[in-house]
Amino acid sequence: MLLLFLWTLRLVDGLNELFSAIAGIIPVKYNGSNVNIIESAVSNATVTNIFWCVFILAIGLLGIFTIAAIIKNMIVSHKNTAQIVGKFFLSLLGTMAMLSVVILGILIVNSTLSLVAEIFKLNTTTKLSSALFDACVGDWLNGYSVSEIDVATLSVHDIFGDYNTAVFGIWPTGWKGNGMVNPDTFLYLPAFIASLALLIALFIAVINLAKRVYEIVFMYLVLPFSMSTIPLDDGARFKNWRETFISKLLLAYGSLFSVNIFVLLLPVISKMQISGISGFGNALFLLMMIVGGALVIPAGQSLFARLFGNADDMHVGGGLMSSLFYGSRMVTALTLGTTKKAMRGMFGLGRKIAGHARQGNKGKGGSGGNDSNKPQVPNFTYTYSTMGDSSGYDIGGNNENNT
Repeated sequence: MLLLFLWTLRLVDGLNELFSAIAGIIPVKYNGSNVNIIESAVSNATVTNIFWCVFILAIGLLGIFTIAAIIKNMIVSHKNTAQIVGKFFLSLLGTMAMLSVVILGILIVNSTLSLVAEIFKLNTTTKLSSALFDACVGDWLNGYSVSEIDVATLSVHDIFGDYNTAVFGIWPTGWKGNGMVNPDTFLYLPAFIASLALLIALFIAVINLAKRVYEIVFMYLVLPFSMSTIPLDDGARFKNWRETFISKLLLAYGSLFSVNIFVLLLPVISKMQISGISGFGNALFLLMMIVGGALVIPAGQSLFARLFGNADDMHVGGGLMSSLFYGSRMVTALTLGTTKKAMRGMFGLGRKIAGHARQGNKGKGGSGGNDSNKPQVPNFTYTYSTMGDSSGYDIGGNNENNT
């Protein structure tokens, strides 16, 4: 159990590093230099060329929408033509201005995100895996503490130490107490369940952040299209674009706050005890608090999106878990149904083979040449007549003439 717990903690550390890189907190390698993943994706030469091609296409659409708005105004007479033409030039110049705002907004958001990450590291440098390990330890031994170890490099022997043996030195009888923690007070099952819940929560958060990179590039490229509809809809489509783009930019802040708040509160929660209940009850209390804190990690993204934009598309966490849950149920049902049909077929085939075997044994039973059990061929007698003669033949082998 402890070995599985250590493996899960290493995966947690790996996902935490991916989280920081995809969110833009730490740089990534690109062509031999350290770059921010979102800034390098938006400023890529190919992406820039595609943006200008889309901008030229949007100018043509802007002219079509302007003509449509003029025709519509001639019918309903809500505006004058000068206002519509003014919105044409406003949309054309506004696209260029928004291009600068988008680039500047990405730079500001990424810089602020790195600053917030550094603020959370002022009072603690404990990794996520170490904080979770410390919460499940129980009692430290021999002067060790969580600040002096790296869980990712430890083995079970390093943590628990040696054990006493009996029966020719094979059967373990107890621990020698020369390890880092007390094996008798370690919370084995809560540690494994909590680490698994944290692993799933980080996995969902990383998927949302990876999707965010593509969505920001997508929003950047479709900006001219949203601006081209201003003469026709008075900027309604551009308003939707603006709210969605802001929510995508600020999405990483929700994950950053939720992960760091979880790391900050975990040592405090692990030291709490409920008086009047057993040790199992306190272990269950710690497990619930850890799992609940882990679920805040993907929920923090949607919460931040609701505060600063819209969160209608933030269903990756719940949708993924629901898909996995119902998918596993479907696979299980199909597997059980197929197994049931296969077992029915095998039992039916077995019964047929047994029936044939019983019939064969009956045919071979009794005295050696006794054919009383064999099926008898019935005697069929028929009569036919010809001109002046009447003869009877017995098909069963008895030649009798019947007139």
